[in-house]
Amino acid sequence: MKKWAMCMAAALSMSAHADGENETYLMGEGMPPVVRDETQSTWLDVRRYDAKDYLNKAAHKMDGWFGTTDPSDPARASLRVMVDTHWNEYDGTTVKPRVRGKLKLPTLENRLSLVFGDEDLDIEGQGGVNNDERIVQRTERRFDRRQSRDENSSFGLRWSQFRERTGINTDVDLGVRSDDVFVRVRADKEWQLDHDIKARFDQMYRYGSKSEHSAVSTLEFSQPQSATRALINRTHLAYAHKHTEDLNWGNSFYQQHYWQGKHGTREFGYGLYAGGNIEDKRVNLNVYGPYVSYRQPVWREWLFVQGDVSYYNDKTQDRDHHVGAFGRVEVLF
Repeated sequence: MKKWAMCMAAALSMSAHADGENETYLMGEGMPPVVRDETQSTWLDVRRYDAKDYLNKAAHKMDGWFGTTDPSDPARASLRVMVDTHWNEYDGTTVKPRVRGKLKLPTLENRLSLVFGDEDLDIEGQGGVNNDERIVQRTERRFDRRQSRDENSSFGLRWSQFRERTGINTDVDLGVRSDDVFVRVRADKEWQLDHDIKARFDQMYRYGSKSEHSAVSTLEFSQPQSATRALINRTHLAYAHKHTEDLNWGNSFYQQHYWQGKHGTREFGYGLYAGGNIEDKRVNLNVYGPYVSYRQPVWREWLFVQGDVSYYNDKTQDRDHHVGAFGRVEVLF
């Protein structure tokens, strides 16, 4: 808990801090301040409002570099700050601070935006995704400062103009992550099928000068069972090519429950996950087991906690079924 508090305080301080000269430089005319709820006046509330104001002013100033800003359509910034904790009896405990942000710049005619932080968050779906073995990063260290810095150092330009031309949600990113210059394309589309079933297909391809090729394909089917419950099946195929080729698959079949709480929507899911690798055209089942996941806002509508518990094995590492836990604390700006 102490480590989490220190990480959050550092992130808030970093986002909100600026000396007098820089603050004046970033102010810009025509940028409306963030509307503040006078009933939310604690130290953390004030720091969050200050950070949100600072980010929006930075986006507004940057927007002015490309043309005349429109007061009716001001630039906006969004930011996620979180601390993820993984634990299991084989790997112990690992802690990973993560950030992901976006600056929307209207003077670029909604074509370009700036994105920064941990790009892997963009392909982590919702509902039990933290039980998906392809995103569980094992490390021998409880907190790897260098790895955390490298993963959060991605910075890029995003072009979204293809959405209007094709009818498919498409983003093209050109950026750099540490010393890896990359281009990434992501597209997704939804269909409404019979029996109230909704289908969604998501495709991501990335090529980096250091990381080389990677791709993730995701196909999801969901069907509401009631106003507060949905049945979901998600299948993914992940490919990576750096010196060698790796092809992995996974499938999650689960139920997701939603209900309104004091500060927003609460989510509870439970299901089965199975996954493995594909080698020489042979599909291998390496990992399988049940999991549960719970997420809700606490204290404020912008502060979230999430907890997952899984019971998986791992044949590739000769691991029997064992309890694993995941926890996340997240702040939205």
